[in-house]
Amino acid sequence: MNVGRALCGLALVALTGCAATEPELGIDAAVNVAPSSFPPPPPSVAPTAIPTPDEATAIFRTVFDWTAERSDRADALEGTAEENAVLFDNGGVMSDVTFDRVDAAAPGRVEASGTSIGPVVSVGFVVSEGRWKLERATACAVTGVC
Repeated sequence: MNVGRALCGLALVALTGCAATEPELGIDAAVNVAPSSFPPPPPSVAPTAIPTPDEATAIFRTVFDWTAERSDRADALEGTAEENAVLFDNGGVMSDVTFDRVDAAAPGRVEASGTSIGPVVSVGFVVSEGRWKLERATACAVTGVC
């Protein structure tokens, strides 16, 4: 009987010793993981808030700035990335439009007006995915694509 107990004790020591050699995952294991850089999520838009003229200008210019990241341009334009791919793939227009007035047109929709080279421009913006975006119809009209 003592031999049986001794063998059980040795087996227990062997199992415990094996378990102790396995690395345990913890905070130290995550230290070697390269951090990812993600932009902060877009701010939520209150239903009654409208963009300022400067914000509307920045949104419009982002859509047509071919040096901007495609994801930033897609985030500034109404519709999905797949729907808007043709807009992003067919040349660009560097715009110098500056909006000086933004008026509510309907819930979740505003009209921004301002100047460009030439006549006064009026452009629609809509709330989509919780943020203000340029209406897709406007981008189609500006580029002649869609």
